[in-house]
Amino acid sequence: MTTDNIHLLNEENITKAFQKFEALLSTRKARECLQNAQAELAFDTEVFLQPLRNDLAECIDVIASLTRERGTTGKELEKAIPILSKYLDPGADFSQDVARLEKLIADKKRRHPDFILAVKLQMLVRNFEEKLNLTNPLSADYTRIKENYENVKATLAGHMKTKMRIAQHALAPDMLELAQAQIQLMRHHEKILYLKKEILDAGRTHTEHTLKNFASVFKDVEPELADTILLQTQSLIATGDLPTYPALNDVPKSLDEYKENLAKQGERLKLFDKRLHECMEKLTELMEFEETIFNMYSDQLREKGVQFKKKAKVDKTGTGMGIKYKKSSRMVSRRSE
Repeated sequence: MTTDNIHLLNEENITKAFQKFEALLSTRKARECLQNAQAELAFDTEVFLQPLRNDLAECIDVIASLTRERGTTGKELEKAIPILSKYLDPGADFSQDVARLEKLIADKKRRHPDFILAVKLQMLVRNFEEKLNLTNPLSADYTRIKENYENVKATLAGHMKTKMRIAQHALAPDMLELAQAQIQLMRHHEKILYLKKEILDAGRTHTEHTLKNFASVFKDVEPELADTILLQTQSLIATGDLPTYPALNDVPKSLDEYKENLAKQGERLKLFDKRLHECMEKLTELMEFEETIFNMYSDQLREKGVQFKKKAKVDKTGTGMGIKYKKSSRMVSRRSE
């Protein structure tokens, strides 16, 4: 479809197209449900705290996994266990600030005619997108829906470039306060990710050590000899001894079974590498988000005492199984006294 066939909608056309949604949302039950849904799914503290919960939970998962691994000591595990109140409670406070400001801004948008129009257009665009996905591309209905979709999308784009840019100025003070709250939450999340990285590094190092020890036992030994050694080891343990402790892990019966154990340790090592990679990607995303906020509100944030100092981005060395991550540096903030 060419741009010559696109027609921008006026407010009367938009209102007419939006009538179906308006009718659905106009009942008392719908309004109550909408209020509850937004309170639980959009502007609740837990919405913003959940990513921090997930990363802290993964820290505990890794420690639980290390507890089951041979060779880890109680002192090592206790040292690795995070003090949850140190991370979760401040995270909840920062999340509460973000949720409060998000709701404040949303309430102001509800009362502003230009924002109301933008919301209607956005809902129409998504509705037409869903209809296009469910309609046969060769049908006449598809052509009609596609035309309406292009018209609404073009109207929304024009509205965002003109009236919305002016309307957003009214929210500038609140947006600045929200940016500060987001930076606080993001930097606290970074602390959790660095903690997670340290625990994953410890898990990876321990697993690698265990794997090397296992692999060295039958290094350069013929399979037949290895099987004979395993058979003798089992016999020595089982013959003329006290009853075997029920929960005791059995000695591998053959070299193939022993290799299965090695393979499991190898897969565990790969999993640690994958988790470390994902952790560093999250850190990079948070740093990029911080830089975006800084670019948008640098002067205003400085006036409020927030200072930024750019440093090197997250770095890593090595490839494949032996990947080693350097501790990254990041932007830092200082509160003026």
